[in-house]
Amino acid sequence: MNSVTETCVVNVPSGTVFEFLSNIENIPKWATKFVKKLSLANGKYKALTPVGEVFIRLDADQKAGHIDIYAGPTEEGMTPAYMRIIPLADNSTAVMFTFFQYDSTPDAIWEIFCEWIKIEVENIKRHFS
Repeated sequence: MNSVTETCVVNVPSGTVFEFLSNIENIPKWATKFVKKLSLANGKYKALTPVGEVFIRLDADQKAGHIDIYAGPTEEGMTPAYMRIIPLADNSTAVMFTFFQYDSTPDAIWEIFCEWIKIEVENIKRHFS
């Protein structure tokens, strides 16, 4: 299984970074390539993406620094991407974002996702600059 991880370090405390990134409504502010629009219907979030509308959900654990992002065409067909918020000694924070290529992701789309994750992590860095 292929994977890609991008990391950035921001000069902001981890609590501030976690609060922003764990708020699903902030996804369009930093995931600008993947999420074009976010909507809420019947208590479920959907994201309009370049590959169509998908369900999207976040599972977050601030103590552990985990934000798991699930997305897919159906609630049963969502696959995860993993974000880790890591406090550093100088009150800065590392953000690691990992995608895996699942069987449902064609190689051509995977290559695009690998480019997009770089842009999305750069957007996170720019947001906290």
